[in-house]
Amino acid sequence: MKLIKVIFLAPLVLALIMTASAQGSEPRIVVSTATDGYDTAHALGLMQGFPPPPDRRVDRYNAIFGVPYNRWSYQNMRRVYPSAPVVAAKQAFHLPRQIDSEIAALIVRRENGTEADLLTFLNETYTDAFVVLHEGTVVYERYLNGMTADTPHQLMSVTKSFAGLLALMAGSEGLMDEEDLVTQWVPELTDSSAFNGATVGNVLNMTNSMAFTEDYHNPESDIQRYGRVLGLFGAQVGEQLPENLYDYLVTLQKGPLDHGEQYEYQTPKADVLNWVTNRVTGLSFEEDLAVRIWSHLGTDGETYVLLDKNGNLFAGGGLNASPNNLTRFAAMMLNNGRVGENQIIPEEVLKTIQAGASKKKFSKSIDAQGALADGHWSYRAQWWVRHTPGKESINALGVNGQWISLDLERKVAIIRQSSQPVAIGTYYDDYMINAVDTIVHSLKSRD
Repeated sequence: MKLIKVIFLAPLVLALIMTASAQGSEPRIVVSTATDGYDTAHALGLMQGFPPPPDRRVDRYNAIFGVPYNRWSYQNMRRVYPSAPVVAAKQAFHLPRQIDSEIAALIVRRENGTEADLLTFLNETYTDAFVVLHEGTVVYERYLNGMTADTPHQLMSVTKSFAGLLALMAGSEGLMDEEDLVTQWVPELTDSSAFNGATVGNVLNMTNSMAFTEDYHNPESDIQRYGRVLGLFGAQVGEQLPENLYDYLVTLQKGPLDHGEQYEYQTPKADVLNWVTNRVTGLSFEEDLAVRIWSHLGTDGETYVLLDKNGNLFAGGGLNASPNNLTRFAAMMLNNGRVGENQIIPEEVLKTIQAGASKKKFSKSIDAQGALADGHWSYRAQWWVRHTPGKESINALGVNGQWISLDLERKVAIIRQSSQPVAIGTYYDDYMINAVDTIVHSLKSRD
């Protein structure tokens, strides 16, 4: 989910991170001290003591978007919010591990051209878990900030990509079509001009027109109001809010453009897509994910979804999963959607995502910044699609540093779970994209 309420306890952190080499000098490796002011949850004393000191307590209003509270909360979301389980497989499958020592020695370029070793990159991006998978084998993994391979971690808008995947799978089974009107399946949205007249495909690709501001830092923005409806923030004084997510969605209205004219990333569209998929399958998100995907991957341990104050799932960003289970998912995707001889994700679904959508529409959106402004990106079925020749990938992204990057052609997957102090920014995104490119190039150059 692309929203944040920022509370900076260390205002010099970003300045320290982004210090460049002297003018005219070559980029250099810098051992960063940027994390000194934004340390691990344990070093910060978060939720320690009986009770913890008032300024070290995590609650429902600072757990998702509060800094530095997310250093603790992203690994403990179930202790703060209601949740529902995604049932694991009956029998766990364990992926082979053959750690490649050369990956740890790689050098990654920052946005400003300076360079860092891989561990410095992980520290500077507040990474909690980082896993590299190559042709079905885990070749690198690193866990920080108390994280383990089996710890469920908040995934933010990576949730949307799973919602898009489930919608495409329902479509491949003939349960619905992208040309169907949204109101065919959810007539409750007839009074919402943001969705009345829009097709399922419009919502799937976020091209329905909606008057909605996704400004994470402005408490008056629509995305902040959305968070207050869910109970993630406290209501403003005198504010009247819809009682639940569904009551809120029917109030959303159309923007100035026609449906289908332009891509615009807006979180509630994922909730409406999920609503449609729920209707056509008769399953909730967590049930659908378990039945169609999770139960076939050899998953184990905890996976869960967060619920709003009324017990409703929000598909905009409530999934929590462990690195091990995400790696199993990635291995299946790299294997053309198969586990062994079983086709879990239809190949046509993978090809649909890989094909992407309009690069022109993406380039005209606010998301086209930094490395994502090179004209080689699009957004399809709630996935971020990279079309750069030789670097094609499909990506599930979430704010505060959540990534599943899948290079299906070169059979490399990179998973990053983070608790970085800002929602989005070209510094973090470009740094991660450079890390992905460096790792993929290193692995393929040795094939």
